[in-house]
Amino acid sequence: MKSATFSLIAIAMACTSMVHGFSTTPLAFTSHSTRVSSSFSCLAAAKGFGEKPAASVKKEKSAGQVDRDTKAQNYDDIAASGGQEYRIFVRMFGSDDMSWLPTGTIAVPRGAQVSDAIYANEAGLKTGILRSYEKLKGQEAEFEFGYNLKLYPDDPVEVAIKGSPKSSGPSIGNWLSNLLSPIDASNVPPPSSK
Repeated sequence: MKSATFSLIAIAMACTSMVHGFSTTPLAFTSHSTRVSSSFSCLAAAKGFGEKPAASVKKEKSAGQVDRDTKAQNYDDIAASGGQEYRIFVRMFGSDDMSWLPTGTIAVPRGAQVSDAIYANEAGLKTGILRSYEKLKGQEAEFEFGYNLKLYPDDPVEVAIKGSPKSSGPSIGNWLSNLLSPIDASNVPPPSSK
């Protein structure tokens, strides 16, 4: 008797599931992805077998990584304050204009010279170039740097010229400019701010 009751219950359950398959209940109109995602979430919650992996230990940053992070923050600060961003390129000295290789970007405050910023970071640039382009190893003395605005990547690359050291006294160019100027402004007081 118990087995007959049990079999009747099993048949009734099978029939109700078949009825839901062909009926117009809201269950029949649910999207397939909803049903799949609910079953997938059950599978994703499974813990699995074996031991848990060891907790990951954070490595301390190396001195080089700390330096790179500091320079990246400096770059972001200059770019956010309205400085110009430039793409830097390298080629072998005297090569044609189609041989420029991209090496990175640099942010320069307004009013500063890009060439001065490039050559101030020349050692770091060379190590980065050699890391990216291993075939250039041993030819570091023949590198020629160039740049263009990051905002206009289609502009031609301008050669970065290493600047001469600044003189502490008045320059001859300024003296000649003042000498040949048609306006004598030596006795004119500066404008007062009100």
